Amino acid sequence: LSTNFDNQTYIDSPLQNLSMLRDALDGSISLPGVSNSNETLMAVFLGVASDKTVPISPDAVTAVSTILGAPVSPTEAARLAADAEAVRIAVLAGHG
Repeated sequence: LSTNFDNQTYIDSPLQNLSMLRDALDGSISLPGVSNSNETLMAVFLGVASDKTVPISPDAVTAVSTILGAPVSPTEAARLAADAEAVRIAVLAGHG
């Protein structure tokens, strides 16, 4: 993503990404033709929805997942935060 940003297709709308994150969190997401794991999709949705200059913390993941009605465990929050942070950094680097 960071090195091939202009050739990637993704949804740039934070609200749409949060909506898809909500569906991924509760298991109701259906994206025909997409073969990524649910964990990868959640990281992408959160990383793309986030402010590109503010790091994603486990506390932020806990807050967002709770607001979306599907709170995650502390372990899941830490894992998702790390993965989403990697996406956020890649988007920031690729976006320039």
